[in-house]
Amino acid sequence: MEYKVKKLAKSEVEITITVPEENMDGYRKKACDDISKEVKVKGFRPGHVPPHVLEQYVEKKYIEAHTQEIAIQRTYSEVVMKEKIQVVSRPKVKIDKDSPLTYTATVATMPEVEVKDHKSIKIKEKEVKVDKKDIEAVLADMKKHGTQYKEVDRAAKKEDRAEVNFEGFEKDGKAIPNTKSQNHPVVLGGDSLIPGFEDEIIGMKKGEKKEFDITFPKDYGKKDFQGKEIKFKVELLSVEEGSEPEINEEFIEKMTGKKQSVKDFEGEIEKNIKARKDTETIRERENQYIEELLKKVKVELPEALIEEESEYILQEMREDIQMKGLEFEKFLEQSKTTEDDLRKKYKPEAEKRIKVRLALQYIIKEEKIEVKEDDIKKELEKIKAQYPPAESDKIDKEYKDGEMKNQLKNKLALRKLFDKVLA
Repeated sequence: MEYKVKKLAKSEVEITITVPEENMDGYRKKACDDISKEVKVKGFRPGHVPPHVLEQYVEKKYIEAHTQEIAIQRTYSEVVMKEKIQVVSRPKVKIDKDSPLTYTATVATMPEVEVKDHKSIKIKEKEVKVDKKDIEAVLADMKKHGTQYKEVDRAAKKEDRAEVNFEGFEKDGKAIPNTKSQNHPVVLGGDSLIPGFEDEIIGMKKGEKKEFDITFPKDYGKKDFQGKEIKFKVELLSVEEGSEPEINEEFIEKMTGKKQSVKDFEGEIEKNIKARKDTETIRERENQYIEELLKKVKVELPEALIEEESEYILQEMREDIQMKGLEFEKFLEQSKTTEDDLRKKYKPEAEKRIKVRLALQYIIKEEKIEVKEDDIKKELEKIKAQYPPAESDKIDKEYKDGEMKNQLKNKLALRKLFDKVLA
C-alpha cells in the first residue's frame, strides 16, 4: 500500500492512498461474505456462498462497490493509526482511480493551539457586600408570596388580584388565534401582561366589560405580534384585595419550617445572599478570564469541527424548545427561519466554544493541572449525596460507563485551574 499525507489549511489533512490489486482479493472475499449473509442461494448456508456463485445472483458492480468500501475503511484506518493523525471528523472520500484503487481522504484534525503570554492575565477580585436593601428585598418577596387575598366589592386598583376573560381581535372584528384566555388571574401592577393591559383593568368593577386597543412592543417574543395594534375585549370576573403578613416568628416558622427569631432569620438570609453573590462573583471573574484568554489564542479551526459544534448548539436549542412543550417545526415556522439559518447564526458561537475548550485544555496542560482518582471519587460521593439512595446504583453505572468519569475529571481540572490563575 502506498500513501501520501499532505497538510492543508485550517487544520485539515489530505491522505492519498493506492491499494495494490493483490490486496483487493482479500477485501473482495470479505465483501462477498457480507453480501452472501443477506442473499439466499439454494445449497449454500448464509455467509458461505463462493464469489463466482454469488455473482450469478448479485450485480458485480454492487460487489465491487462494497469491496472498495471495505478497502477504504481498512487502509484509511491503518494510515491514521500509523501516522498518529488525530482526526476530529469523518473523512470526505473521493475515488481517483478504480484500478489500482486510488482515493483521497480529506479529514479535519485536532488543530494546533498557541496561547501567548497567558500568565499576564490578571482579573481583579471584587469585594462582596450584602446591603440592608438586599435583605429587605428577600423579606418583601416572602411577604408577597404569603399575601392572603379576599374578594371585595369595589373598583379594581393597583396590587389587587383580578380574574378576567379576554380575547384579541383584528380591526375588522375577526378573532385572533392565541389571544383568548378564560378565568385568567393577574395581580394588577405586576406587569405580567402586555404593557398597558393591566392599566385598563384598574378602575373596572366585577361583571363590567370593556374594549380597548393595545400596541404590542416591537421586541415582543412572537414576531407576528411585534408592533401590532390589537383590540381586546375584557370581562372582569372578580376583584380581590391583598393583605400582607407581618414578618414574625410565626410567619417564619410557617414559611421555613424552622422556629427562630426575626434577627436570626435575617442573619440566615444575609448568609445565603453572601454565598450567592460570592458564587456570582466567581463565575463573573472566570468569564472575564476566558474573554481575556480568547484574545491570546491563535488557532485554525477546521470547518468540520465548527459544523459539528453548530449542530450541537442547534440540538440544545431543539431540546430546550421541546421541554417547553413546543414543536421545533412550529417554532421555525413562527420565527420565519430555517435550520440552516440557525446554523449560520450560531456559527460564531460555535467557533468561540471550540476556542475556549482548546485554550483551557492548553492552559491546563501548561500549568500541569492534575486530577487524582481520589478527587474524582470524592466528587462522585458529593453528587450521590444530593440524590435519594435508590439512585446510587444508577449513578455508579453511569460512572463506570466512562463518560461521567471524564466529565467529573474535566470539571475538577477546570476548578483547579481557576483556583490557580485567579488566586
